[in-house]
Amino acid sequence: MSCSPQARTHIPFATTAYTADNDGVIHPELPSQCVFATGTQTCAIFVDHYRFRKSGPRCSLAVVGCTKHPYGRYTLYPPGYFPYSRAPMAPYTLSGELLLNPVTGQPLWESTLFAAGVDAATGERWPEESLSDDPRRRRTQGSRLQLAGGLLGVDPQLDEGDRERIATCLSVATMKLISGAKIWASDWKHRGTAILSVLLSIPVQTSLLDRILAAGALSGMWAGRDPHRWDADRKTWIAGPLARSGLREHHDAASLRDRAPPPTNSPDAAAAHAVLPSDS
Repeated sequence: MSCSPQARTHIPFATTAYTADNDGVIHPELPSQCVFATGTQTCAIFVDHYRFRKSGPRCSLAVVGCTKHPYGRYTLYPPGYFPYSRAPMAPYTLSGELLLNPVTGQPLWESTLFAAGVDAATGERWPEESLSDDPRRRRTQGSRLQLAGGLLGVDPQLDEGDRERIATCLSVATMKLISGAKIWASDWKHRGTAILSVLLSIPVQTSLLDRILAAGALSGMWAGRDPHRWDADRKTWIAGPLARSGLREHHDAASLRDRAPPPTNSPDAAAAHAVLPSDS
């Protein structure tokens, strides 16, 4: 059986755990089945090369292919990271452990791109001028507020149907997102408040990463790619886009479909597309 022709037109967004070997070298948990496989097809996945990034994950990322399904190479991202990301969208270790605040029990959102919203909610504006390698710049804070607003469904420009679906996959009351959208245009501090309100409402569950990935797919954040996360314990891909009733597993490459690119009014997205290759 051959892979569906539709799969050839997509660059997958695939996530897997990265762990260190006995020599301290970090490698990915290679899936036993590639994202292009259908059903129980046998795969032969190989690492084509590793690439180092100056920002984002602090390890070289594996670019893989499959001799059984030669439809292109794709990058394996560690948990929480995504194409073009300088900061993760969820607080996970490279091996997939959720990082929690020992006092509050909440995820360490301040270690993610949502730090822009967490700080804004408390009235903290990032410096207008700083060192060139300092990520905490006012312009960066503004662009990440925009990204976070779209991912969490509080950007008022979102379609109401998508806002409702994002609320469903985040397990947050739709009214929470609607309330955030209503105050979004007030000022940057209210944007932070809207973002933080949703973050604090997301249940702290093992499915947190999958829910964030699915919300990002609905908001168009992943550059038109549907996310796939390799579950090593279950030996399967957990993937999107998500069904309207919730998360689902994905075993059929034919179900991959196009999504719109990130909003063109997102400075981070625009800059990333201008300077990075198609699979960064």
